[in-house]
Amino acid sequence: MSPFNQHINDTTQRQLKQRRQLACRQVYDQFATPVYNLAYRMLQNTEDAQDISQQSFITAFNKIEQWSGQVVFGFWLRRIVINHALDLMKKNTPEDFAVRDDQIIDSLSNQQPMIYDHSHDANHYLQTLTPMMRSILWLYEVEGLTHQEIGNMFNRSESFSKSRLSRARQQLSHSLNQQTQQVKSL
Repeated sequence: MSPFNQHINDTTQRQLKQRRQLACRQVYDQFATPVYNLAYRMLQNTEDAQDISQQSFITAFNKIEQWSGQVVFGFWLRRIVINHALDLMKKNTPEDFAVRDDQIIDSLSNQQPMIYDHSHDANHYLQTLTPMMRSILWLYEVEGLTHQEIGNMFNRSESFSKSRLSRARQQLSHSLNQQTQQVKSL
């Protein structure tokens, strides 16, 4: 179950719309960890994740009137976090959003050998992926978004999400296999 699958009670909802500081604090306390974790998993940078977390809460509090209540509040907030993270990724690494297939194949064949046994370090392997591939993998596998939802977030098709997820899995598998071979040779 997603940590964003959390409701806020009617009183807190009313107080948020009235811009009450205590209600904002309650929502922040309830969602700070999942918001930061999602931002960090997508960006793999502590400072950027903190910035995105802060921006996401500010956006949510400033646009609370736009939340219809038909969707669980946490999922609405999650969408804000994802949008802010994607915007930052597009700003910082626009080339990742225009990656060609031959560039992906080249990056797989030109990886440097690893010495340290990272077999239990998921963050290490997530960092080997491009920000876009890492985000698609995380959004699909952990956050449970559909390929259609992911494609829409990137302004692309459903098949775009499927193909990038497949490539991310292949790249992770390749990295894990390389690591396994190196550990066995030690």
